Amino acid sequence: MEQERALRWSTDDVSDKEGFDYWRDSICAAFDPMSPELDVAARASFRGTILAWQFGDAALMQISASGHRTGRSRGDIASGSHDYVYLYRQRASAWFGFDSREGFVSQKGSLIFGDSDRPFSTGATDGENFDHLVLKLPRRMFEPMLPNANDIQTAVVSADSGMGALLSNYFDAFVREAPRLAASDGEAALQALASLTACAYGPLSADHDPRQALRAARLQRVRAAIEAFLQQPNLSAQVLSQHLGLSKRALHRLFEGSGTSLSRYLTQRRLARARAVLADPASAHRAIFDVALDCGFDNLSTFYRLFGQAYNATPAGWRARMLAAPSLGDLARIENQKGT
Repeated sequence: MEQERALRWSTDDVSDKEGFDYWRDSICAAFDPMSPELDVAARASFRGTILAWQFGDAALMQISASGHRTGRSRGDIASGSHDYVYLYRQRASAWFGFDSREGFVSQKGSLIFGDSDRPFSTGATDGENFDHLVLKLPRRMFEPMLPNANDIQTAVVSADSGMGALLSNYFDAFVREAPRLAASDGEAALQALASLTACAYGPLSADHDPRQALRAARLQRVRAAIEAFLQQPNLSAQVLSQHLGLSKRALHRLFEGSGTSLSRYLTQRRLARARAVLADPASAHRAIFDVALDCGFDNLSTFYRLFGQAYNATPAGWRARMLAAPSLGDLARIENQKGT
């Protein structure tokens, strides 16, 4: 993820002696009041970093840290905000414990939905570090969707199929694109994500209609499949419908609502991938026909024609121009030389 626009807290910015105390302050600044704990003997080697992207009163956080215990006590809750829920992507397994019910271990890859106002404790499992992505979402987003928005039980909401799979796929797409989203686009994406989360979590309020969010999630699932199979020249609506379990009609209708067609989207993505490969110095030795083949084109003249229409340049001309341009590293070295 891009670090532009991100708020950052890191123990790399303080001494080893101050590291864990700094982490306590940082985690409270990024979340709500919390109570990190670690044996004194282990604190000198503790490391942790938080990156945060703000979207109005919502935030996306990327957190990595050495293994330790943390959580929200009743005292923390009494002194902190009461208006947020959290959606976690566990990139390493972790355990959760609760005051009022039995805890569980969340496996790597799980999405966890929970309430900031419930006492809990959590920690990395043995031998693991903390590594997770967290969306901090205002509770008001869920009040029209969930009849129990003020009493959310922490639960795993991802799954291998069904609504949990759609949510998981859409969450990953949001994380990938979030640092580049304009404010209005970020708000719309968060609304869709909240609706999908509510659907995956449990019974919805009677008047909540999740159809728009479901459509966005299904479209993202199709786009992810296209990226995975883009190099196949025979990739088509038929192939995608069989892989995804959707009818061809449903597949085409998803794209009709996005302002393009499936065939145009396929061509755009193939051309974009080819353009990126041709601009990469590591691929300078590759024949243009090989690049075209790897991006799903099986006819060189068609590839040249479509590339020219899209970018007003030939593939060879684009490659020559991009490889002749100075890299960011070159520009940095030039600037450094100017200053010496």
